[in-house]
Amino acid sequence: MTTVLLIVICLMAVVLFIQIGAQVELFEQVKQIRGYLDMEDKPTPVELGTLEGQRPSDFGLPASLDESDRAVVLFVSNKCETCRNLASALRGGAVPPSMWVVVVPVSGDGNEFIAEFQLYNERVILDEGERIVGSLGLDLTPVALHIAEGQLTRAHTVPTVRQMYAAAPIAYKHTLAKKSPARH
Repeated sequence: MTTVLLIVICLMAVVLFIQIGAQVELFEQVKQIRGYLDMEDKPTPVELGTLEGQRPSDFGLPASLDESDRAVVLFVSNKCETCRNLASALRGGAVPPSMWVVVVPVSGDGNEFIAEFQLYNERVILDEGERIVGSLGLDLTPVALHIAEGQLTRAHTVPTVRQMYAAAPIAYKHTLAKKSPARH
């Protein structure tokens, strides 16, 4: 009986060792595939061309951005899965300071997208008729458009939520609810 139990334990140990090795190999392969496909968490620059140095209000963005020292405008569409992930992180209108969000309704009603993610904030704009993106010549989302001293300076894609927060010119700190001191 003891011998059988010892053999079963040894077999289970060998199977566990093989499974751990297979899992490590799988993670290495996924890492290689992501590197090969360039799917790393890094934004891709978007060329501004003649837009560089222009005022944001010239393209339908709020005039207050013309007076801004540093700001970023995030363009998201209602059909892009990455955009939906970004909007989910901003759920409830938790837009970082100095960030504006432009919702581009590629198809359907953009108000449904805003309602779905509760993007109720004075810095969330619905680009009905694609007026803003049309004037910018922007046909890609999600994109962050940077503004410095009231002028368009640069743009890049936003592949992840981490990159969205990294694009914000003013660091965004999540504040959790504070617990009241426990009374004993």
